[in-house]
Amino acid sequence: MTSVNDVSSKLPGPWSEHMAGLLGAALRRLREEILADSEEQFPGLRVSHYRLLEMIPPGGARITDLAEVALMTKQGLGQHVDYLQRLGYVESDRLREDRRVRLVRRTAKGEEAVVHSRTAIERVEHLWSEHLGPDRYTTFRETLRELGS
Repeated sequence: MTSVNDVSSKLPGPWSEHMAGLLGAALRRLREEILADSEEQFPGLRVSHYRLLEMIPPGGARITDLAEVALMTKQGLGQHVDYLQRLGYVESDRLREDRRVRLVRRTAKGEEAVVHSRTAIERVEHLWSEHLGPDRYTTFRETLRELGS
């Protein structure tokens, strides 16, 4: 069975030419590149998991802080962390001074997954820079940065 998202991304229509459709198509290409060989090396990871892994600083972070940065609820982020922990990508501990606080850190396997996603993103950036030319690609990145701030 084909998913609704898979079908809708291939159907022509006016929605596919407005800003949300165009940005969605570019993001879909980026996601496809990140996941291209992901399952072999990092089974069970989706793009949202790679994003969360990359958010975790080297010394670890509290679930509350990660949830705020990720624009997720603490419960939703906690579920992601539990899943990543079961797969061995992160570890978490309660702080001795406040047992309510859960500190999350990447494992070596989580570090490898971050390298994988960053490499895939760099590959896409290189391809897009070649396609657009360096000047247009630099302008594209600067425009995205400006619109996102």
